Amino acid sequence: MVWGTAFPCIKIGYELFAISGGDIPSKLIFAGNRFALAGMVVLLIGLLTKPKAMVLHKQDLAPVLSLALFQTFLQYLLLYIGIVHITGTKTAVLNSVAAFGAVIFSALFFQNDRLTAGKIIGCLLGAAGIVIMNFGDSLLGFTLMGDGLVILSNLSGAFGNVLSKKYVKTRSPLMLTGYQLLTGGLVLTAAGYMAGGQLVFRNTGCLLMLFYLALVAGIPFMLWTMLLAHNDVSRIAAFNLLIPVFGTMWSGIFLGENILTLTNILSLLPVCTGIFLVSYRFKKRKA
Repeated sequence: MVWGTAFPCIKIGYELFAISGGDIPSKLIFAGNRFALAGMVVLLIGLLTKPKAMVLHKQDLAPVLSLALFQTFLQYLLLYIGIVHITGTKTAVLNSVAAFGAVIFSALFFQNDRLTAGKIIGCLLGAAGIVIMNFGDSLLGFTLMGDGLVILSNLSGAFGNVLSKKYVKTRSPLMLTGYQLLTGGLVLTAAGYMAGGQLVFRNTGCLLMLFYLALVAGIPFMLWTMLLAHNDVSRIAAFNLLIPVFGTMWSGIFLGENILTLTNILSLLPVCTGIFLVSYRFKKRKA
């Protein structure tokens, strides 16, 4: 629900910083600043609560760098390039690939998280719900620079979830989340500046919005990593399907968009049913 607030707030942030729709380098700097600041917030929380667990050892470098690569840098670099070439509607629909990818990757890497018919049907239902939500908008056609990059972006994030599940078994979720967000954010910022982007703080609103977006990224990400430590990847990743649903809800509240439509209401049934099928554990009856 909190992640969903990022949808309208990012739009407001672009207006505050005067970033145009096609200015990808500046968007990368905006995202990089957001994630680097989010990493700092998580690290500060960790230092105040579990300082010993926050020490970065030599053996932690590879996990942190790989998570920063897949969950932050690649995921958002590909996303920001891809969304320029497709509609926001298609982006929302294609984001359901994250749930599919996590279910498939988890089945490949973890024996106790098998791929079942219920999980496949659940993912399909969730995707169908998002399609219903965006019914009437253009969903046809395929472009490599648009659809292809957005799909790769979601698969990168899904693979990052699998890596996070593996690494968090022996490491602090706060340490992993904080350092990977900070590292990935700094690299995104550097890439944006190298491509000619800029980020101008025009007023106090810019700073406040960036800080809020950092909190929205950091704290839920920290909780997400904690959940991965105690649950199967597929069971948690299924709830990604709710992000565009809440994004639509918050857009109605913050941007004044009409959300009480028949398609939005009807979309909730397949999305929630899909999450139930993926996450629920059916118990076998004893003879």
